Amino acid sequence: MDPRQRKVVQVTVLVVLLSWAGSLWFPDFREAPAALPDATLQFDAERAYEITREFVTRFPRRVIDTFEARQSTGYLQQYLARLGYTISYMHFKALVASRTKVGRNVLAFKEGQSKQILAAVAHYDTTGTTVQGAMDNGSGVGVLLEMARIFANSPPRHSLLFVFSDGAEWGSLGALDLAQNYSERKSLAAVISLDYVAAGDLGALRLDTAGQMRGYTPPWLREVCRAALQESGLPVLEPHGLREHLDRTMSISWTDQGPFLNAGIPAANIGSNSRDAGMEKTIVHSAEDLVGHMQPSSFVSYGRAAERALRTLDGMTLPGAGSMGPFRLKDSAYLSSGLVTLLHFLTFLPFFAILCVDFSKYGKRLEPARIRWEVIEYLWILLPLAGACVSIFAFRRLRLLPRYTLYAGTLRDPVLESPRWGILYGILGTGIVLGLTAFFIRRFLKQKMPQPEFQAAKCVLMAALFAVIVIALLYNSYWAVTFLALPAWLWAAVGAGQNAGRRASNRVWILAGGLFFYLVTAHYAGELGLGWKILWYQILAISTGLFSIEGVLLAVATICVGARFVAIQSYPRRPDVPRQEVS
Repeated sequence: MDPRQRKVVQVTVLVVLLSWAGSLWFPDFREAPAALPDATLQFDAERAYEITREFVTRFPRRVIDTFEARQSTGYLQQYLARLGYTISYMHFKALVASRTKVGRNVLAFKEGQSKQILAAVAHYDTTGTTVQGAMDNGSGVGVLLEMARIFANSPPRHSLLFVFSDGAEWGSLGALDLAQNYSERKSLAAVISLDYVAAGDLGALRLDTAGQMRGYTPPWLREVCRAALQESGLPVLEPHGLREHLDRTMSISWTDQGPFLNAGIPAANIGSNSRDAGMEKTIVHSAEDLVGHMQPSSFVSYGRAAERALRTLDGMTLPGAGSMGPFRLKDSAYLSSGLVTLLHFLTFLPFFAILCVDFSKYGKRLEPARIRWEVIEYLWILLPLAGACVSIFAFRRLRLLPRYTLYAGTLRDPVLESPRWGILYGILGTGIVLGLTAFFIRRFLKQKMPQPEFQAAKCVLMAALFAVIVIALLYNSYWAVTFLALPAWLWAAVGAGQNAGRRASNRVWILAGGLFFYLVTAHYAGELGLGWKILWYQILAISTGLFSIEGVLLAVATICVGARFVAIQSYPRRPDVPRQEVS
C-alpha cells in the first residue's frame, strides 16, 4: 500500500475501535423491580429437602422411557392431585443412541384471574450413568413440588402451570415438545426453569439465559430474576460481555429455558454452583450424585430465590415476549439490538477498506483465466471437506452413526467416551479419496492455465471472504464477529513474503486467524470433559442438527479460504509491485 492507502485503512481501524468504545457510554439502563421481603415468602426448605430425598431414593434411575421413570410420574401425579391441580400428561417420541424413546411430561395447571400462563419447569429424568440424580435434578423436582404446595393455597393473579419435564438430558426434549405442541402455548407469558440445587454449600446462584438454536432472555425477565436472586446474599452469575457474546454465537442451551426462547416465549433458568466446585463436577452425571451430598441449608437460598422470582412475576403485568436482542454489558446496562448489529457490521470496515484498495490497485490483473484457476484451486480444497461433511449425513442415513433427536450424548455418556473408529476412518477416507480425485483433475487442468500471481489470487480470495462475511452477518452477526473478524483483519493485512522466513511468518499469522475457533473448541472440550474426543462430539452434533447446516457450510467455506491464503504465499510476485506492498 502507498502511504495514502495505508492512512485510509488506519482511519477505518480507528473508526471501529472508537465505535465499540463509544457504545459503552450510551447503554440503555433498566430498573429492576423491588424484590419481595422474606416475610412474604412461604418456602419450606426442610420440606423440599425431604421431598427430594424421598423422590430420588424411591426412583433412583429415572432414565427416559424406563419403568422407573413412569413410576416416578405416578408419584408426581398423586402429589399434585392432592393439592387440587388439574393434571395432564404430554407424551413425545425421541431418538436416544438410535433407539426410539417415549418421554412423558407431567403438567399441573391452576387457573388464575388472567388467561396469561406463568410456568415453572423442572426436569425429573436422569442419565444412564447416574444413580439417584439427587442434585441433577431431583433437587429441582423437590423445589418445584414445594412451590406447587405454597401456590395451591392462594389464588394466583396469572394462571399457573407447573411442568415436570422428561428428556432434558438429551437436549431439553420435554421442554421442546411443550414449547411446540402445548395447546395453550400462545398464552405462555413467562417460564422459569429450575436446574439445580448444587451439592454441598452453595457458592453462587446462576441465571441461564441462552436460547436453543436461537433466542435469548429479554431484559425485563432478566431484571426480575436477578433482583430475586440477589436477595439471597449469594453472588449471582449471569452472562454479560464476552460470555454473553459466546452464548449468542453458539446458541446452545444446557437447561430447559432454551426451547421456550427458541419459540419466542420469555424464559430463564435458575441454577446454582457449589462452593466446592471440584465435588460438583465429580458427582454430576455419576453414581455419586446421591442425596447424602445435599445440604438442607442450600434449599433455603435457592428455594426462596425461585419463589421470590415467581411471586414477583405473578404480581406484575407481564409484557409478553419483548425484544430478545438487547445485549447486557453489566449489571442493568444493555446495548440495543440495533446498535449491536451496527457495531457488528462496522467491525468488518477495515477489511472492506483493504478490499477496495487491493481491487483499485490490482483489479486489472484479474484476467478471466486467473479467476477460473483460483476458483478451481478453491474447489480442490472445498471438495474433500464438503465430502467429509456429506459422508456424516450418509453414515447417519445408513444408521451407522448413533442417532439423536437433537443433542448428542451427555456428559460422561459412553457414546461420547468411546468414538466409533470405523466411522472416523470412513469420514477421513472419504475426504482423502475426494482430495486425490480433485488433485488429479487440477493437475490436468493446470497445463491450460496461466502462471499464478499473488496479488491476483489474493483479490479473488478477498472477494470470496467478503461473500462469506456478508452471508454470516445475515445468518448470525455474533457468529460472524466471533469467528470471522480476526481472520478478516489478519488475512487481508498479510501480503506476499519476499523470502522463505517471511513467508513462514505470514503463514503463522494466517493460521492465527482461527484463534477464537481453537479457544471455543477447547472451552467446550473442557466443559464436556472430552479432550480430543470433542471431534467425535462435533461429528454427532453435525449429524443431529445441533450444529446448523448454515453454520457448518460457513465454517467449511472459511477454512477453505484460509487454506488458500496459506497456499498462495508460494506464488510469485509481479516484478512491478513496489516493496511497500510486501507485508
